Amino acid sequence: MAMRILDIPTTSISEVKRSPMEAFQKADQEAAGVYVFNREKVAGVMLTQKQYESLNREIEELYDQLADLIAEKRLLTEQVSTFSDAEVRGASATQSPVIDEEDGWE
Repeated sequence: MAMRILDIPTTSISEVKRSPMEAFQKADQEAAGVYVFNREKVAGVMLTQKQYESLNREIEELYDQLADLIAEKRLLTEQVSTFSDAEVRGASATQSPVIDEEDGWE
């Protein structure tokens, strides 16, 4: 069986120990994570901070979309009872909220 060549940026643990910034620069230049190998096995993937935060934002957006789709499906396919704000919160639904400036939240 022939060894498959990866079409992704790679480096070795030794290279990362010698110069970790080179792996981050490679990740930035290639706009992809750099796979770090240790003895021919993937030990991890290095990303720039921007790449990492972008992936986290994308995951959060996908979770939000999934939650919306689940709720929409449930509303369309099940007998669901809905309640108004006033039914749930009672009289407090029509009152203006009291804001305590000293509650420790900013």
